[in-house]
Amino acid sequence: MMNEQVFSGIKVAEFAWVIVGPSTSRYLAEHGATIVKIESHKRLDTLRSTSPFAGNRPTVDSSMAFGRHNPNKYSVSIDLQHPNGRKLAWKLIQWADIVTESFSPGTMEKWGLGYEDVRKLKPDIIYLSSSMQGRGGPHSGYAGYGMNAVNLCGFTEVSGWKDMRPAAPHGAYTDYISTRFDALALISALDYRRRTGKGQWIEQSQFETSLHFFAPPIMDYQINDRIMERDGNRSPEAAPHGVFPCKGDDNWITIAVLDDEQWCNFCDAISQPGLAKRKEFATLADRKRNEDELEKLVSDWTKRLMPDDIESRLQEAGVPSHIVARPRDVYEDIQLKERAYFVPIDHPVMGKQSFEPQSSFILSKTPRQISRPSPCLGEHNELVFKKFLGMSDEEIAEHIADGSITTELPGQFKVSM
Repeated sequence: MMNEQVFSGIKVAEFAWVIVGPSTSRYLAEHGATIVKIESHKRLDTLRSTSPFAGNRPTVDSSMAFGRHNPNKYSVSIDLQHPNGRKLAWKLIQWADIVTESFSPGTMEKWGLGYEDVRKLKPDIIYLSSSMQGRGGPHSGYAGYGMNAVNLCGFTEVSGWKDMRPAAPHGAYTDYISTRFDALALISALDYRRRTGKGQWIEQSQFETSLHFFAPPIMDYQINDRIMERDGNRSPEAAPHGVFPCKGDDNWITIAVLDDEQWCNFCDAISQPGLAKRKEFATLADRKRNEDELEKLVSDWTKRLMPDDIESRLQEAGVPSHIVARPRDVYEDIQLKERAYFVPIDHPVMGKQSFEPQSSFILSKTPRQISRPSPCLGEHNELVFKKFLGMSDEEIAEHIADGSITTELPGQFKVSM
């Protein structure tokens, strides 16, 4: 029999949407917490209209982008613009231990649901607010997604090649940084409340949080007035260091030679031991000075072989190397299969889908669990309002009749991304 999960009994009212907030609560959900996601048919979570859609059929409940960030959760549909909708929101807040929100600063306050409003009635509440640039300051009101924040934080400027325009990292990169800090903050707040009985407000700037991953270039500018430049896949500490073409259709291999010993091993592995003795390549400094020529020599060799052959040969020689994996390669990876990383679950609209955990760790006594798929919009209205909040059928019907519990889209479903 499995032990009780570490967050069993913890209840979260999730007003947060898109990635940062929902991914944060997944850490708790995978370890026993009860998460109720507050949504609305009148303004969809952006991810519900974001591809990929199961079977390439876009509907409000068929986005796996939404599915990735929301398994193990319950969904209710409430119109927060409606006064009676806000009354329902208050019932959920009073039920919850944690409130999460990721709207533009001031939105929850406009509805009378901000932290100062909530703590007057529930002083032990733990309240997480995450926004792109935090509260206060001239840019506090700027709204946006992680795809915008990567430019703001400087990641885009240093990604790509010197002679080409900047290349932004794939997707909402900063969102996946911020969520890990938020999860740790919530766990710390829960521990603090356990010891003191006091709640607190966690206020996050996704901009500031993400700068932890950009610290070296910022410090280099601060100390040396030096600005990091784009340099493709090259590294100042290694050569060759990059992605090289292989035999076959669009196949690639990564290679990183970090020191002179690995360089000698690399030369032996490609059956050209004489390269190690050439003065142009004898030391790292030499290899960096002649990097264009060096990369051509490496490419001429890799083009003749399949990436798996190169990876095997170089790794046996002690040279860091790996194929450049496609999504298919990742999904079918034997290591991930052995560790049961992808969890197949039946979804009422998408059919059987594989959900991946948010927690990149496994606790020995209470391992992570994905027990339910992502919810359909408003799927758990009756369950949450009756069982969790103790409302009667008549009360629920009144909220449906006045529109504060939403049940239908106001217009045609539209794909956003």
